[in-house]
Amino acid sequence: MKSSVSFFLNEGLFDFDFTFLSEALLFLLFSFVVTSVFIVPIGKQLDDRDEFIDYNLRKSTILLHFGYQKLLNCVEFLVSEVSELNRQNKSLKNYLNSHFEKEIQFVQQENSNLLNQLKAELSIQSASFFSLLSKDLGNLTETFFVKKFQSIP
Repeated sequence: MKSSVSFFLNEGLFDFDFTFLSEALLFLLFSFVVTSVFIVPIGKQLDDRDEFIDYNLRKSTILLHFGYQKLLNCVEFLVSEVSELNRQNKSLKNYLNSHFEKEIQFVQQENSNLLNQLKAELSIQSASFFSLLSKDLGNLTETFFVKKFQSIP
């Protein structure tokens, strides 16, 4: 009958025949071709790129971590060196201050000794000068009076 001949020919709202099947097969075939020829290589490239980016990201993270650790070590070293230099600076200042004070005391003592020696020498020289001066003054006075009284008749 007609129903066996028109197995794919339905009359009604939707008509499904061999055209529908051929279109469906062509759609699946072209989908497979497009997927295998275009999408799969692009997907493989995207996967390779994703793997490359992931590898570089992990590598960068590791390198950044090691760099950060080295930076922390350098900062700790610098801080310890600065504190050691500050300690040595304070120690040197204390040493220099105490040594400078001792040197000042020594110089003051030497100055005092020199002044005492100069005073002693000056007093000796002034006593010698005055002793000579008194003799000369006596001689001068005597000659003055002698001449003064000789000129008075």
